[in-house]
Amino acid sequence: MLYLAIIFISAFLLFQVQPLIAKLILPYFGGGAAVWTACLLFFQAFLLLGYFYAHCLTHIKSVKKQLGIHFFLLICSVIFLPIGIQTWDDFSPSISPLQNILLLLSVSIGLPYFILSSTGPLIQRWLTYIEVGKLPYQLYSLSNLGSLLALISFPFIFEPLLTTSQQSLYWTIGYVSYALLIVSLLWKMSKLTLNVQDNETKPQNVKKTNKKHLVDKFLWIALAMVGVILLVSTTNAMTQNIPPVPFLWILPLCLYLLTFIISFHSPKWYVREYWFALFVLTACLALLMYFIGSQLDIVSQIIIYSCILFIACMICHGELARLKPEVEHLTLFYLFMSLGGFLGSAFVAFVAQNIFDQFLEFPLAIISVFVLLALSTYSQKGTTRKTQSWLIVSNVTLALTFMAGLAYLNALFVKTNVTSERNFYGILSVKDVVVNNKLQRRLIDGTTSHGTQSLAKGEDKLPLSYYRKNTGVALALQQLSKQRKKEGGDKNINAGFVGLGAGTLATYGNKHDDYVFYELNPAVITSAKTYFSYLDDSAANIELVLGDGRVSLQRQLDNSGSKQFDTLVIDAFSGDSIPQHLLTKEALSLYFKHLKSDGVLAIHISNSHLDLTHLVRGLSNALDKEIIYVETDSDNDNEHKVQWVLLTNNQVFLRDVRIKAYRSDWPSESFGDKSDIIWTDEHSDLLSVLK
Repeated sequence: MLYLAIIFISAFLLFQVQPLIAKLILPYFGGGAAVWTACLLFFQAFLLLGYFYAHCLTHIKSVKKQLGIHFFLLICSVIFLPIGIQTWDDFSPSISPLQNILLLLSVSIGLPYFILSSTGPLIQRWLTYIEVGKLPYQLYSLSNLGSLLALISFPFIFEPLLTTSQQSLYWTIGYVSYALLIVSLLWKMSKLTLNVQDNETKPQNVKKTNKKHLVDKFLWIALAMVGVILLVSTTNAMTQNIPPVPFLWILPLCLYLLTFIISFHSPKWYVREYWFALFVLTACLALLMYFIGSQLDIVSQIIIYSCILFIACMICHGELARLKPEVEHLTLFYLFMSLGGFLGSAFVAFVAQNIFDQFLEFPLAIISVFVLLALSTYSQKGTTRKTQSWLIVSNVTLALTFMAGLAYLNALFVKTNVTSERNFYGILSVKDVVVNNKLQRRLIDGTTSHGTQSLAKGEDKLPLSYYRKNTGVALALQQLSKQRKKEGGDKNINAGFVGLGAGTLATYGNKHDDYVFYELNPAVITSAKTYFSYLDDSAANIELVLGDGRVSLQRQLDNSGSKQFDTLVIDAFSGDSIPQHLLTKEALSLYFKHLKSDGVLAIHISNSHLDLTHLVRGLSNALDKEIIYVETDSDNDNEHKVQWVLLTNNQVFLRDVRIKAYRSDWPSESFGDKSDIIWTDEHSDLLSVLK
């Protein structure tokens, strides 16, 4: 029972800390989906290190030496407790966000995570010293079950009921409990006199195995690698236009683990021919989703992507279970699988980001499953020669067909691109499209337009899209400018903008106005300067600040005090949604510290998947501010309905005739019986604002 308890608890802690620690660091790196990708790379890297350590440790002949080394490292890991995040100013802006994240996580939780990562293969191997000849692969299923329960419980129990500080405290208590169990196991095993060779030389009970063929070892790595690529790329696809919060991280990871549990629990669950037939349908669906998936509602996207991931991973992990070796190669098998997982994460985080200007790793992983299934079928016995040949030919043919289809459809998809760039923060494209017989240039983040400029003669200086005349932000900038002129004295407007986009809002700047744009993504700044003319044509004095808007504003407040903005505009979107850390009570308090006493805070809340009206109204009440809702319908030149909210206690502004004229009623369908919502840095819940 002690072995079972340790394996279960270690797996539970191993996977519960993943969404917790990722959520803690998310705000400091822009709140984008790439933060989770970077975290997965860290987790896979330390899982590989843990498995390598377990493999090396169990090859030491003396069991007591193994126990002594592990006890020492276990005690050292306690130094890292309690878990948490170090100060952010210590990390260098000269290195990439990915490198900063890896460094941060290593410092914050490196050794405890390393110890937890090694537990599964270590315990399973130690068990074979005592129960000679026992195959412990079902314990691997138990380990994955603990991981699955940890993930499921996080968004439904721990996240909604506990603050992040409380979660960190309870995890620390759990780790101490785990450490005590390990110490008791080490003490129990220290009483044994077994050496490694005693176990491995018992001839009757242990079946000798030949060295696995090189192809099999390659498949251990490749199948695990493709499975992780599918996991990461599917998560990226699901969170492209939705804030990357724990629920949407956890669901794909749960499905990924579930396929491991099913595959390794019993061979009867994986019948290759049946799953192959399902996968053919899955591959067709995956190709379709890659190009038009963003047009579906979020629930449909989640369901379809989840089905794709589950079936594809059942192929990968079902084949891995078929390829598992005898017990003497157990740690090597786990080591090779973890190496594959690490390579999969590294491929998405490093390689794909630098060689692809689209998320091509997703369809290419689907195609790779066909190739690996053909190779695995070739390397294994157990099917008739006829069936084996049919499967190999079918998989190779389908792989080539889908590759040709992908190439053709992708060429059509990108034909309107002026340029496209992919970096840590996602994919940024500039497209020229025809709207109402007029040529327009659009800045696209993922699949969402973040700014539009007309290329028609004489119309290039007109603000379009979310920022056109009579929108909430236009009213704020124009009416405050008029108010300041009436008040006399300084006639300039001092305005701050969190989010640059194409630079459209610079259009509203007048001579002597000071406009400060805070932009996280350097590619956005480059595109706004190179492919759009709004910044160059503006009469205002323009300043561009690179970095997360909230972090930059906090740093400016600490170093030089309030910026004393007349208006501050929050228009920082990741895909189709504002990152959560920009909409907490603490965030809005910071914004108002940078505003004049009669300043106006303008927040863009247009969103296809989230209803933010409850949230912004709850925050305005919490900060004792009046709030105005302005909704602008689409027209011939602007396809988007736009939602802005304005928060202020400026009575002159609130009583303005034009403000009253364009003020909209709060959408009755948004509220109903729902209560207003308040997010804090310690507690926020995406499920509360889903449409």
